[in-house]
Amino acid sequence: MTRLALKNPLFVLMLSIGLLVFAAVVTPRMSVDTFPELSPPVLVIGTKASGMGPKDVEKTITWRLEKAVSATPGVDHVESISRNGLSVIFVWLKWGTNLDAAQSTVQQQVAFAMSSVPKTLGIIPPFILPYDPSNAPVMQVAVSGGGLSASQIYDYAANSVSPLIEGIPGVASASVNGGKERQINVVVDPVKAAARGLSSSDVARAIERSNALLPSGRFNPKAFSANVYTNAVPADVQEIGDAIIKVSGGRPVRIGDVARIEDGGSKDAQAVTINGEVGVYLNVLRVPGGNVVAINDAIKRIVADLKDLPPGVKVEPIFDQSTFVRSTIDGLKHEILQALALIGVVILLFLQSPRSVLIAAISVPVSFAIILIVLYVTGQSLNAFTLGGLTLAMGPLVDISVVVLESIHRSSHGRGRVMAALTGATSVALAALAATLATIAVLLPVVLLTGLAKKLFVPLAITVATGMVAGYVVSMIVTPVACRYFLPRHHTEPGRLARALQGVVSGIAIRYSQALRAVLGHRAWVIGAAIVLVSASVWASSRLPATFFPEIDESMERVYVRFTPGTSLEEASEMTVAMARTLKEKLPPGSVELVLTNVGSPSKARSAMTSPNMGTHQGFIRVALADASKRELDQRELADRMREILEHSYPGVDFLQAPGGLVASVFSNGYIAPLVVEVRGDDLGALLDQSKAVAEVARTVPGIRDVYVRLEDDYPELRVNTDRETAGLVGVSARDAAQTTLEATLGNVNTPAVWTDPGNGQSYYVVTYYDDGVVQDTAAIGEVPVRVGESGAPVTLGAYGNITRDVGPVLITRNELTRAAHVFMQTEGRDIGSAATELEKKLAADERTRSVNARFVGQVQLMRETFSGLGVALGLAVMVVFMIMATQFKSLRLPLVMLFTIPVSLVGIVGALTAAGQGLSITALMGVLMVIGIAVSNGILLVDHANRELRAGASPVDAIVDAARVRFTPIAMTSLATIFGLLPTALGLDEASASNRPLALAVVGGLLSSTALSLFLVPTMFTLLARRPTVDPEEAELEASPPTPHGASA
Repeated sequence: MTRLALKNPLFVLMLSIGLLVFAAVVTPRMSVDTFPELSPPVLVIGTKASGMGPKDVEKTITWRLEKAVSATPGVDHVESISRNGLSVIFVWLKWGTNLDAAQSTVQQQVAFAMSSVPKTLGIIPPFILPYDPSNAPVMQVAVSGGGLSASQIYDYAANSVSPLIEGIPGVASASVNGGKERQINVVVDPVKAAARGLSSSDVARAIERSNALLPSGRFNPKAFSANVYTNAVPADVQEIGDAIIKVSGGRPVRIGDVARIEDGGSKDAQAVTINGEVGVYLNVLRVPGGNVVAINDAIKRIVADLKDLPPGVKVEPIFDQSTFVRSTIDGLKHEILQALALIGVVILLFLQSPRSVLIAAISVPVSFAIILIVLYVTGQSLNAFTLGGLTLAMGPLVDISVVVLESIHRSSHGRGRVMAALTGATSVALAALAATLATIAVLLPVVLLTGLAKKLFVPLAITVATGMVAGYVVSMIVTPVACRYFLPRHHTEPGRLARALQGVVSGIAIRYSQALRAVLGHRAWVIGAAIVLVSASVWASSRLPATFFPEIDESMERVYVRFTPGTSLEEASEMTVAMARTLKEKLPPGSVELVLTNVGSPSKARSAMTSPNMGTHQGFIRVALADASKRELDQRELADRMREILEHSYPGVDFLQAPGGLVASVFSNGYIAPLVVEVRGDDLGALLDQSKAVAEVARTVPGIRDVYVRLEDDYPELRVNTDRETAGLVGVSARDAAQTTLEATLGNVNTPAVWTDPGNGQSYYVVTYYDDGVVQDTAAIGEVPVRVGESGAPVTLGAYGNITRDVGPVLITRNELTRAAHVFMQTEGRDIGSAATELEKKLAADERTRSVNARFVGQVQLMRETFSGLGVALGLAVMVVFMIMATQFKSLRLPLVMLFTIPVSLVGIVGALTAAGQGLSITALMGVLMVIGIAVSNGILLVDHANRELRAGASPVDAIVDAARVRFTPIAMTSLATIFGLLPTALGLDEASASNRPLALAVVGGLLSSTALSLFLVPTMFTLLARRPTVDPEEAELEASPPTPHGASA
């Protein structure tokens, strides 16, 4: 390879330029995101059933659909929520399942199951959509101001802003939250209706007859042809009131005689404020693989270009997730540049040649070009993991060039540049190849991971593995050619500074070899010290904090609020706005940029299914913090301060605090808290008691805060108990009774009429219901007319039934066809790993919870499954490395020598993480995986040279001491190059790269201890295990003479 490159330098130049140009073309086309595409294959089935309570929704809809879809091929498990008027089922598919094919199959199963649901219930057919459990919008767009009503703001946002945003490539939806959906309300006065012998059902039927958009045909006489249209839709809303219901005594009774017509909105269900001002916001969700930065830039352009805004109305982007994406990407870019500069300094110190720095630097852009092209071809995005992989790969790929460059330097004495390049490169080619394969080998087990862990780490593994291959190829092709042209033609004496540096490096190498010879006389002490250090590190690692992903300051915080069940929307909204105001006033000045409150559940099914609010008594406050560089306290400190303020100012209110950014959403696995205990059982009462017992135990665990039992069974209910015999005597059926009750409270929401606004062409529901101002208590509901009796007198609900107060659940959750309840928790000053472990022990020991069927779900479950998978990957990585080295060295002893570099790396890993206040996380474990490959690579360089000397006749001690002297410079140089390359990230110089800091700390710490300790431990083990190979006579005969064909004569 090297020989061909030196013979064809122009081809190498053209190839390098071509790679750089191609990479420059494809890189801008790559998607930019915080993480790789992580969306698991999940489908959501939403079914709206207005007027039905949670228990009725569960048994009528949810249970049927769950049973049907759970047996579908490819389904892993099914979760569901049954709440007032809505069934939401989450179908979790097995990883790798084709989402489109599964959606089609599930659609068929749902259609079959729904065929058994009574049509008289007026249930809207279910919708089935792909679903992202993180439910993390890439941006929210706020619409407020102008003195508009809630329905006017909603109408403007839904019909003027949302369509523009949903037209952006990569946007999945832009649903409106808050306000009121515009609705034409026909408010029936029950007294006036009863006096005229009418009910709301009579009014609704009259509206349906007089307001219909129907085709009218075509007129084709012989003379001409024309389309025929009828005026079946009123041109103005108030004209609806002119429709005649019936004629009584020769006089028409019109709708306007018994009802008033309002161009308003749906009944209050949700209230949103933005910095204390009533408004709405659009949740902008992207399709899988959508470019967050490009989407958000397009949204900002659309908002800036909006014309003909209503006077005083403000439309502004809020909670922009691309800010975090940009800062992360920019931070990693800066650290790559810093790392390059530091690596250049290391090379200059060791080789004392600016030309050598230039030659080594050439390998970086060419290798990066190859990496970017491979990422583009494999469909990867530029994200924290692929860019982190670039940072991680930069040290090792430069290391290979440095090893080759150092070897060429040593070969340059007495040789021309071409021969020096050829001799130097080929002399280390096999050792460099083994080191490259060892680093790649530790990444191979990553493909055995499953689920989210695989989605996270495969892009990083692809990046690093490609970097290693690219680094080796570039070092064997480009570096020798560059040496041919950039190194001096003849060996020249270095300058004074270079000689001084050379003397320092040589002196250190000589003193090291002398110290090593002395240490080898006390091998037991070396081995004993290593055992003590490694044992202490293993003990310390078991006490490291554990979390799934490093805590990141995203400048977004969220507080979930829950009042007494039955609290009105108005009262709950006032209290929540007051809380938001209190936070803004009492937090340090300049800490808060924007506060959003959201109380109540949306009326639209697609918005309601992703809302954490289950009723008018629940809400949340979302706080946009100032940029981390502009405030004194970090996000965790501000979160603790917020909790303290709210608990002190509003006692008796349930709070649950959680980070509100993208990272927290992605790794929550669909839950609103990092610690979630799931309790299973069939009886709701027993589930609630068990959940409360779990919560009581959780409150005794230090560091666990905001314990929040989601299941409630005390939401107020009114029950209409019908006496069927009496109802039959007055001519009322059970269906009439139920429909009248629905119309008295919600209106005919299951069978509304539709009116089309001729001004904007949009269609709106026309809902008929009784006047809330009259029907205010249970007694008034009893006076609502159901029908007119034979005497002309109205038959009321109270004539055949009684109305009683009761309580019931606000929602019913199910998992794997079994009812489940969840207890949410947050931590304060403690990692979730140790908190979960201690809580598990206490739950098992406490007599109240010992027999409860409880388990951790969400982030803890995800963390444990991932850590377990990475543990298996670490073991397989060691095995693969051993197999590669055994193959190369044709020995089972020498690979054992090099494997001793692995345990001593644990000393530095634990030390670095502890010193930085970091714990075990998926990024830290990925760093551990990388350390194995890099540390073993250094061992290969040392043992390879020593083995050659041993074969040449030297004793094991002389062989390893000579190898230590010769290989000290490349080992120290390559290790320091990798360490300095990751040092900016490890030191946390840029907050934007905080997610990769544990990875960098693990590599830097592990490589420091591995290099320092293995420089003595590996030689010690070499002298104990190495043996001069003896040649088998039969094998020698096999190598000496080629096989002779059978029957051939000599």
